Amino acid sequence: MSAAQDKSFKSKEQAEEALYVREQEKAQLAAIRKDAEAKNSSQSTAQQPEKDFEGGFGGQEDLEDRYATTSGEH
Repeated sequence: MSAAQDKSFKSKEQAEEALYVREQEKAQLAAIRKDAEAKNSSQSTAQQPEKDFEGGFGGQEDLEDRYATTSGEH
């Protein structure tokens, strides 16, 4: 086989592998979306308790202070 045939064969193989990988990733993402939708639908039916602590502002109200009980500088 000449070098030109090797390159075209190699690029064809890489394209086939890339297509296979994309199909596998799409299948995995579809499964993840399905699980997430099922989880969200079950959570929406059950009422979530509201956290009772002082929060910040700008969408960070749900963040908790992880360093509240540590001592020293961080």
